[in-house]
Amino acid sequence: MEKQAQRQDMVKRFSLLHRFLHWPVMLGFIGLGLTGFALYFSGSWFGQGVGWLVGGASHLAWLHRAFAVMTYAAVFIHLLWLAYYKLALKGRLTGPDSMCPSGKDFKDLAQHIKYFLARSGPPSFERFSYVEKIDYYAVLIGMHTMGVTGLILWFPEFFSQFMPGWFINLALVLHLYEAIIAVALKFVIHIYSVHLRPPLWPVQTSIFTGGMPLDELKHEHAAQYQRLTDEAGQEGAGS
Repeated sequence: MEKQAQRQDMVKRFSLLHRFLHWPVMLGFIGLGLTGFALYFSGSWFGQGVGWLVGGASHLAWLHRAFAVMTYAAVFIHLLWLAYYKLALKGRLTGPDSMCPSGKDFKDLAQHIKYFLARSGPPSFERFSYVEKIDYYAVLIGMHTMGVTGLILWFPEFFSQFMPGWFINLALVLHLYEAIIAVALKFVIHIYSVHLRPPLWPVQTSIFTGGMPLDELKHEHAAQYQRLTDEAGQEGAGS
């Protein structure tokens, strides 16, 4: 009975596919960060130490490319799922359960700023807050920038056949600074906002289990909680 009550107090947040894809993205991102910075700063103690652990610079480069393929494959599968969801299942890409930006996100941002300045209460987030959407699009869009510049750096001889040589240097600069931004966003903002905030400490497990406790949903996504409560009340009144 206790387990059954616990299941009833959980709200489904992520499907099995999304939970599965989170693993290669998470592990691939960590691997890309470690190997990529070790390659660029190969003369530093960090670069030499990571290179020694994996067996040399050639292994370091191979691992970096392997992590890149794994991460981008997960992003590509997600894009295929989006196409299938929209074209085959006729699903909606807008609405309260969508990751697409909406007018409410800008209102939530404005209210959040007022809340930080102690001029308003906290915003009531829907299923995905504007912070989570920024996280999502940072990976979805950033991976394309990293992918294009990474391919140029991976096959410079091929691309230099129809590109000026300075494009290779430009790709290196863009690849580096995009990596710095991505690592700062994911390892600082993402980890803190998703896992380390006091209400969620020490870890927020919904991306691994697929469900979120009802009391946590009420606190973190109050607008979704109210919407689900209203829908349940209407169903109960109709029956």
